Amino acid sequence: MHTIGFVPGAMKPFHAGHNHLIQTAIQQCDHVIVFTSLKDRGVISGRKMFEAWQSLIIPLLPSYVEVVAVRSPVGSVYDYLEEHGNENVAYRIYGGTEDIGRLSKARMLQYYPNLNVINVAESHPESYTRATVHAKGEWVRNSIQAGDLNKFKSYLPAFLRPLAQEYLSTLQS
Repeated sequence: MHTIGFVPGAMKPFHAGHNHLIQTAIQQCDHVIVFTSLKDRGVISGRKMFEAWQSLIIPLLPSYVEVVAVRSPVGSVYDYLEEHGNENVAYRIYGGTEDIGRLSKARMLQYYPNLNVINVAESHPESYTRATVHAKGEWVRNSIQAGDLNKFKSYLPAFLRPLAQEYLSTLQS
């Protein structure tokens, strides 16, 4: 059975924790769709964050990972399933406690029995360690606001650290 993974979240900015969700989905799915919003959050412009996705992050992800800018990341999961839902496809939703808490699992399972909602922090605690996901949106936004490149870099996934200055510059421009 074909498996599609969804990773919904504001991701302002994208950091090691978000990457961990995406990497977990990549390992378990045939296709991954990341829904991220264009809304501003704190010091992060939604437009600038999506620019960073397009120029820096997406080119470093596998080709079967699709990143879509949407109005509501969680609502877009519902919209996708209502428009494209298929009983011959297994669906998985990956998130942390906050994003998963916004989903109505009962509603989704009523219409999509092949749906599995995965709170990576709870279901895979061995993979959700401080070394892997030592980042929180608030911390990253604070490092951006302070202009602290070293702190900002420490919150990024390893593959993005060499591009930390360019990433920070994109978000600050």
